[in-house]
Amino acid sequence: MRLKFHPRPLALIFAMLIAAICIQPDAKANVYASNIKFNNSLSNFVASPGTSGAGITYILNEPATRGVVVNIVSGTNVVRSISIAAGNFGTHQGINRVIWDGKDGNGNALTPGIYRVSVTASATGFTSWTQTSTDTNAGYYVFAPRGIAVNTNPNSLYYGRVFVGNAQNNSSGNQPGDVDGILKVNADGSLADEGQSTGGYNWVDDGTQDSPHYLRYGQDDRIYALDFTGDGLIVACDMAMTTNEIVLNGLNYTNNPIQNNLNTGSVGWGIMDVTDAGTPNGRLWLGEYDFSGVGIWTWRMVNGVANTNDTVGTQAVAVGGDLDQAPTGGFMTDESSNIYVSQEITDSADSSARAMVFTNWNGVTAFTNGAFWKVGANDDTFNFVYDTALSSRTNPAYVAYALAGDSGGIRVLSARTGLVVSNAASAQVLTNLDTPNTYFGVAWDAVGNLYGASASLQAWRAFSPPGTNQATTISAEAIQILLPTFTSISVSGTNVVMTFTGYPNDAPSAYTIQSAANVQGPYTNVTSAVITKSSPGVFKATTSTSGATAFYRVKR
Repeated sequence: MRLKFHPRPLALIFAMLIAAICIQPDAKANVYASNIKFNNSLSNFVASPGTSGAGITYILNEPATRGVVVNIVSGTNVVRSISIAAGNFGTHQGINRVIWDGKDGNGNALTPGIYRVSVTASATGFTSWTQTSTDTNAGYYVFAPRGIAVNTNPNSLYYGRVFVGNAQNNSSGNQPGDVDGILKVNADGSLADEGQSTGGYNWVDDGTQDSPHYLRYGQDDRIYALDFTGDGLIVACDMAMTTNEIVLNGLNYTNNPIQNNLNTGSVGWGIMDVTDAGTPNGRLWLGEYDFSGVGIWTWRMVNGVANTNDTVGTQAVAVGGDLDQAPTGGFMTDESSNIYVSQEITDSADSSARAMVFTNWNGVTAFTNGAFWKVGANDDTFNFVYDTALSSRTNPAYVAYALAGDSGGIRVLSARTGLVVSNAASAQVLTNLDTPNTYFGVAWDAVGNLYGASASLQAWRAFSPPGTNQATTISAEAIQILLPTFTSISVSGTNVVMTFTGYPNDAPSAYTIQSAANVQGPYTNVTSAVITKSSPGVFKATTSTSGATAFYRVKR
């Protein structure tokens, strides 16, 4: 049920059969690695040639039933490969650890350079869409879930992280999912390593479960949330939720020509999206929550926030044509300016379309009619749409809808045709997944897994699509094998001043300056040299000069 109702009578919902052409799902990977660390750290691993190596850990969202391959790579070249057979540690759901000895495939110490780790996980998969999450694990519990989002950027240190909005405090509970705010969880359902936090934002428990209300992952590696306790504002937080920024608020729509519609007996901007965040094409989007004729509006982003000089916005979709009621079921826009919109229909046998897509928006003129496809008229199993999510911003194959009505569950359509997808190789129609549970949020990860936030379960769930699959994750952080290197040398009075790079965690005492009269040596220690640390990995050495030619080197 929705706690802010629009003024329409609520009719009984009757189940009805849906006729659909089955669309076989595209080949997708559902097992994958995330949270790759070196020696339990998300920082770069810096070492000298001959170092004994590092412990490489990663999280698998589900078991790799066909095994895992961990590679050390230099550019596109694999210099070391470690294969792990299915069933062994390294292929289990959850955290796995592999010990790398610091050598290449021929048993030689790696030469200086930059290396990364790739983890390729493979699975036989499932015959149909299958739940892979475990409701009883603490990380899946959410007291009042409103919205869900997944980090889909493989270049992010937090790739695969799941964010779930909890919009009400549970005073009688003491789990992370009882706190009003945003829950941070790994892909296997374990809680974020650094713990939970509010991002410094005051998430308000207003009794109507409005803060936070919707979640979206931004391409600038921030999580965006709609705070619906007022007319509607958008908050952005970093991946660890240590800071927050108000990126759109009421000042951005004070001169909106139909803002007055939202101020006369209705509840305001209750739907949101964000596209191209962190780029010159970045936009923030708002949609009306009920039937006020406002539709969908957008604001350009400047320096990470909505353009402060724009108090009007630009209308993208108007109400009254193909969108005949309101975008109350949420919307999501892809990189080709295709806007996927849904309506929260509550009346039985209503002839309005539940879902539609408007293609190639020109950024200026609002759509009225012209939906490329629209579906769901008179379909009571497709009522009470609450959220809409694309499987990809760049080339979406699927669009999913969270359903909060009597039928409940998640509806999955082909993003290209609007037709219901197949549930299995046998072409069984997937009308609604996981009925009759009530869903208030839906999202996808980067490899085709589907996520939903369920109010009736007080949990979020993950579902893998059918089929054999494989995915490769490359570490965002690097392994850096280096030698101490001089960056400058100069004479100041009677002193020689040298700067050199070393290892970030080293103390000055780890290094010795040596000198010789000839470049070939022999070199001896300069015992009078004073070495200091300027910053992590940067050192300065000072010694007196005799006036004769001298050659120097640094030894670790």
